[in-house]
Amino acid sequence: MNDKVLEEITVGLSEAEKNDLENMIKAFRKQQTSAPANSAPDEEHKRFVSMSEKLAQFGDILLKFDTKIKLLHKILSLSDKKNHIMNQRIDAIIEMLKEQKILSEK
Repeated sequence: MNDKVLEEITVGLSEAEKNDLENMIKAFRKQQTSAPANSAPDEEHKRFVSMSEKLAQFGDILLKFDTKIKLLHKILSLSDKKNHIMNQRIDAIIEMLKEQKILSEK
């Protein structure tokens, strides 16, 4: 039952979401480089460029965070499987000891 619960949990961004985010970042960066460099930018243009840069940076951070969350989920999943196997082994040893009357039930 635990395995089913773990499989139903979706972690991180889907491939489509990642692709959309990467395309947005590329578009913002391309737009920044295509901005007219020789004209004196006014205050609104400066704000727009600044916001575009920050949005691209946040997108990069989000993609890195998504990768780390997926790795953490994998580690926790493997740890849970290991604990489950170890508990089964301990239970088997206890049953064997009870059968051989080395360990008494209280």
